Amino acid sequence: MSKIKIKIIILGHLPHSIDFKKISKWRSELFEVVRQIATYSITDNSDGYGWEFSDSSIEAQLPKRQEEDILLAVTNVPLQDNYFARRSTDNRVCLTYNSMTEILLYHNIPLENLVLRVLYSVAFVYRRYGDRLPLITEHTNFTHDETRGCIFDMNGIKTDLIYSLDKPRLCHSCVETLASNRMHRIERSLIDKVQQELQKIKKGLYYQISDFIKRKPVLAIVISSILAVILGIIGSLIASAIWQSWTSTGHNMVLPKAGFT
Repeated sequence: MSKIKIKIIILGHLPHSIDFKKISKWRSELFEVVRQIATYSITDNSDGYGWEFSDSSIEAQLPKRQEEDILLAVTNVPLQDNYFARRSTDNRVCLTYNSMTEILLYHNIPLENLVLRVLYSVAFVYRRYGDRLPLITEHTNFTHDETRGCIFDMNGIKTDLIYSLDKPRLCHSCVETLASNRMHRIERSLIDKVQQELQKIKKGLYYQISDFIKRKPVLAIVISSILAVILGIIGSLIASAIWQSWTSTGHNMVLPKAGFT
C-alpha cells in the first residue's frame, strides 16, 4: 500500500514561529508530506457571530486539491463551533492555532506537534473510510470523548489536547477499530510502526528533564549526586593520567639551589 500524500498550505497570516521544515521532513510509514508549502491570503472577513469563520467561508478560500491525496490548511483564525480542526470537501482539512498557541507554549509543547498529530489522525481516517475524508455533515465515530492521550481524543476541552501532543498514541480501542474494519482494514504491522513514530512527537530534551524532576524529585537528586561523584572520579583520573604522562617524558621540575654561587 502506497503512502498517503499530504500537502500543507498556510492560510492567512501566521504570527507564530512554526518550523514547517521539521514537518515536511517528517518520516512516516503512513504518509508523506509534499515538500513545497505555499501561502494563500484570506480575502473575506469572518461571518460568524463570535468572529469565527464558517465552514462555507473557509471552503471558499481553500485552493483546489491537485495530485495530493489530502490538503491540510494551517491558519490562525477561529473556526466554526470553536473547533481546532474542521474537515472540508474534496479531502481538505483546516487546522487553526487560534487559542491553541497559548496552551502549547504554557505547557512547553512545540507548536509543530499539533500539525503532526493532525497529520496522523486525518491519514488514518482517510484509510478507514476507503481513501476519502468523510464530509463534516456525515455521521462519524472515529473520535472518543474520553481523553486518553490518543490522537483520536475529541478534546472538547481544548486544554486536554496537551495529553496527545507529548508522546501520543493510538489507544487500544482505536487500534482494534482500525485493525478489524472489514471493508478498509489497516494492517497491524503498520499500526505498530505508527505507534513507534508517535513516540517521537514529544517535548524538547530540556523540558523532558524538567518534567522528570517534577515527577520524581528525590530520584532526580539521587541521580544528580551519583553523576557528580562519577564526574569527580573521572576528572581525578584524567588529571592523574596527564601528570604521569608529563613526568614520564622527563619534564621534571628543577628546584633552585640555596645560597649564592
